[in-house]
Formats: sequence, structure tokens, C-alpha cells
Amino acid sequence: MDRLKAAEANYKSYTPINGVVEPDFLEYLKETFRKWQQYHKEGVTLGSREIAKLSNMVAGARLNSRFGFEKLAKRFTEEEGEEWFSLLIYKNREELEIDAEPLYCFASRIHR
Repeated sequence: MDRLKAAEANYKSYTPINGVVEPDFLEYLKETFRKWQQYHKEGVTLGSREIAKLSNMVAGARLNSRFGFEKLAKRFTEEEGEEWFSLLIYKNREELEIDAEPLYCFASRIHR
């Protein structure tokens, strides 16, 4: 959970990786999660339509990248009852399977 809270604060410092995550896609992710974090602060619920749109964009970016990447997207409730959505991007499937440190970790709390 600490990694998610750190990601919620630190995603602005992420830089693109040539051939894996392109600059325009990274900016899209930063802006999307910034808006979602603002929704939480304003008490607006994040809907499944926004999550589906993000999932489609990530799938398209994955296909479009030269070397590809693996993603892990989760919507879950933590022990304190707070709901979260996270997107972890790994360089390849092996890193995802061994639970290595992701290249990027985006997270946002979801207002209920």
C-alpha cells in the first residue's frame, strides 16, 4: 500500500522510455490520474466508463510500442475500506510474474 501512496504523489517525475512508453502516452496517463485524484478530492465517484476508456488506451499503446510492455490494472478495497485503482507497467511478462519493481506505478483513490 505504501507503494501506491508514493505513486499517487510521485507520478509527475516519470520520464518516457524510448520504444516502451512513448512521451504522449505517458502524458496521457499523468493527466488521467491527476484528474482522477481530483475527482476523489471533490467527492466525485470514478465510473467504470473512465476505467474502460483507460484500459482501451493502454491496450492500444501496448500494441503500438516497439518493444511492448505488460500492464497490471486493479480496482480494489484496502484494509481500511478505502477503494483504489492502480495501473502498474512492467517492461515484460517475466518482471510482472516475479513481482519486480514496475517501470511505472499510477494510483488513485476512488470516492464511494
